[in-house]
Amino acid sequence: MIHKEYKRYFLLLLIFSTLLRSAIAISTELGNDEVYYRLFASILQWNYFDHPPMVAWLIRLTTGNLFLDTDFFIRLGAVLCGSATLIMIYKCGKILKDERAAFWASAIYSATLYGTVISGTFILPDSPQMLFWSISLFFLIKISDQSVEKFQLNSYLILFGVSAGLGMLSKVHSVFLWLGLGMFILTKRRDIFNYIGLYFGLFLTFIIFLPVIFWNIDNHFITYRFHSDRVSNLGSGINLASFLSFNIGQVFYTSIIIFPLFIKSIIFFIKKNKSNYQHSLLLILWVSLPLIIVSTFLSIFNTILPHWTGPSFSGLSLITSIYLIEKFPLEIKLPKIIGFALGLTLFICISGLIVINFFPGTIGNKDDFKKGDGDFTLDMYGWSKAKDQVSLVINDDVRNKTMSKDALIIENKWFPAAHIEHYIANPLNKTVLVFGPIGDIHQYYFLNNERNTLKKGDNAYSIVPSNYSFDAIKSFENLFSSYDTAAVIPILRGNKISKKIYLLRLKNYKK
Repeated sequence: MIHKEYKRYFLLLLIFSTLLRSAIAISTELGNDEVYYRLFASILQWNYFDHPPMVAWLIRLTTGNLFLDTDFFIRLGAVLCGSATLIMIYKCGKILKDERAAFWASAIYSATLYGTVISGTFILPDSPQMLFWSISLFFLIKISDQSVEKFQLNSYLILFGVSAGLGMLSKVHSVFLWLGLGMFILTKRRDIFNYIGLYFGLFLTFIIFLPVIFWNIDNHFITYRFHSDRVSNLGSGINLASFLSFNIGQVFYTSIIIFPLFIKSIIFFIKKNKSNYQHSLLLILWVSLPLIIVSTFLSIFNTILPHWTGPSFSGLSLITSIYLIEKFPLEIKLPKIIGFALGLTLFICISGLIVINFFPGTIGNKDDFKKGDGDFTLDMYGWSKAKDQVSLVINDDVRNKTMSKDALIIENKWFPAAHIEHYIANPLNKTVLVFGPIGDIHQYYFLNNERNTLKKGDNAYSIVPSNYSFDAIKSFENLFSSYDTAAVIPILRGNKISKKIYLLRLKNYKK
């Protein structure tokens, strides 16, 4: 088949993928993590409690400095990064093999839920990380080419240092890029130690990441102490539930069709021709596998999120495309198995949109006070509907002089506090404070100190969604003298109640 045909197929894939991801971005509300990262963008810093600052900068960019503060423009950075990542994977496949490998690799990556939805639609630190990770893969493939001249190799090493640094400024997991390159140099290309570009590139990564280090020094390394507590609990014994949850999630985020292909391709290239191993594929394996191995090991003892290994899927998509070309040497448009995987991902996306927006009631708890508990689809539904009804109650309270106009909203955890802030408090010009242990309130630990504080005798509101029900009275009983329920707001989906929003009045702040 003429190579131009594969390029045309890729362009069609890119356009369709971008349109699909844009449709998802427009038709669903922001998830828990997304509204939390929108919170980051409200105050720009060099680092945040959970992650480096790139996701906040990206949101500021695509919203026009928060001028276009809507869900689509907040997610636009993820959609654009997802498309740019696909282009880079195509470019990587092209220099690895040819246009066919490039198209197949981009199709494989598109078939993963991580590539299409998690990093390519939802605005997460993974969104910019994947762009810089794929750019880094491009330079790594160039670096692995033994025919590259000295000046070019130095240039690629320097550019890799910049892209890896920007990746680390998105998410610290990008340090595995340098680990992979280091292991490749030690095992196959020790001559690269003689190139000044290696050290200059490493220096540039350090300089780019330096502001994050300074922020953590100023804040007693609070980020790394928190995350190390999450992953270093190795002495508490084996956690089988965590291990199974991580691996099942990893298969689902990849694709139940694509994941076995990844394993087959890894085994195929490790077994085949070890002495004459193609350097570029070996380097991609060194970059991809350590993140999976380390995360899988940690999941034996701790709760590890399965999307942490997502960046590895881009490299494995390239390796799998080469593997499939070896299995299908004749010219074909696309192996059926990749087509089935793409179809499954499309089906999941469409089904998800239908369930989130139209499923009658809830797939979670049916009890009144915990209505919707366990229903993950409600993370992205009903918040906008709640705002108008909360506004009516608050306006009545101000008119009746039951509550003051500037009464704050008090919560006890970063979620759903970030949802409440984005969809309810911000439109109503209300300030949100979150009281609780730092492990529960995260970035609000810093925001509380920068916002209006409660004075003795003040009243406040608390908003309690039934799908994230908590005993607000127990949480705040030492802070306020009394409380009453201002409203119970049902949120309908498909003409049935999906969850309820409890609006509480907290009276007479005591401290």
